Amino acid sequence: MSSNIKVFVANPENIDDLRELTKQLVEGLGQDFDPKRFDWGIRRRLYDPLQRHGILIAIDEDSDEIVGMIIAELRIDPFGSSEGYIKQFFLKERYRKKGAGSLLLEKALEHLKKIKVEKIRVNIKERAIEASKLYEKMNFKKVYEVLELDLIDKD
Repeated sequence: MSSNIKVFVANPENIDDLRELTKQLVEGLGQDFDPKRFDWGIRRRLYDPLQRHGILIAIDEDSDEIVGMIIAELRIDPFGSSEGYIKQFFLKERYRKKGAGSLLLEKALEHLKKIKVEKIRVNIKERAIEASKLYEKMNFKKVYEVLELDLIDKD
């Protein structure tokens, strides 16, 4: 396993890799991948001048393979404060627990600090215990809990 991981800002040429990583992420969470939703969400971010620098990808330079991604976006709350939000964070299984996730998250935090957000938030699925350990290591604190009611019956 190589440790030659570099992080770059994603560009439109990375769309197929981003689609594949997102598909692995949502299917790993037991959800169906929706290509239309992906195209709308990622394309909007790739071309939006305010958001496009917030899609970061990790590349294993030995194999030239994109092995992870994170979306760090700017949001303005109803009271006018700017906050950063970690939207999607996915790393291929074989690259986990080897520092690549920490590197991706560090670069995302650098990006959000550069655009002067006042605070950074992330929501973590109940199943993503490993991810929560990484956030805690980076000094994130649990502030509130989110409960969810699913109104779509999946029979």
